[in-house]
Amino acid sequence: MIFDWRYRCAPIDQVFMAGGSSISGGMTLGGFTFEMPESGGRSMLLMNFATFADDATNLDASWTASRIMNGTVFRIRLYNTVQLVPSLILGSNGVGPLWSNDQPWANGEPWAYDPTAPVAVNALAGAAAFTVDLAEYGPVLKIGHVIGFTVGDHDGAHMVLDIAYDGDVATVTVEPPLRRSLTTDSRMKFRPKMLAKCVNPSEVATNFTSGRHMTFGGATFVEAMI
Repeated sequence: MIFDWRYRCAPIDQVFMAGGSSISGGMTLGGFTFEMPESGGRSMLLMNFATFADDATNLDASWTASRIMNGTVFRIRLYNTVQLVPSLILGSNGVGPLWSNDQPWANGEPWAYDPTAPVAVNALAGAAAFTVDLAEYGPVLKIGHVIGFTVGDHDGAHMVLDIAYDGDVATVTVEPPLRRSLTTDSRMKFRPKMLAKCVNPSEVATNFTSGRHMTFGGATFVEAMI
């Protein structure tokens, strides 16, 4: 089963890495630990956390720690890091849209901010490049940015290694390669998520023992191939 990472447990810093040819870690839902090479390597997500200082966050963190120790695969979004195209460059302040009556959701929050751009040409799984139409935004995508796709229930993130513009259309070389085939109905996400599994659960839980104001140790998550 795949669980969404709890919003209250958002990291204070986060770094996405495209990864090497193989990474040691348990990548199966059954909990087996082994080293398995994957085309283009497995991507990694490194996260550090502030102290969880209120009751609601501590409860979410307690649940999350249990899931980490049980080998859960998480769906983790990339938060506001320098690896993402800034919201202001995309023409937004990073706040999602309100309802048509200009009111937020019942929890007082607007819709999630999720800017996307259409894929211009079909691309097969395993391809190292894809083509995207950036007419809505202009040439905002650069080498080093992280983007992603949601195909069915699978979320994947990719780092931009190279990019070539032809007017509003960009051919983007990424790492790791595409994990799912894309069509012209697909959308490239500027705020991607990835499916990942923690490979250092005992280190994450080390600082989670005070019983009052708890925190996680530094977490290393590795792309889960599902």
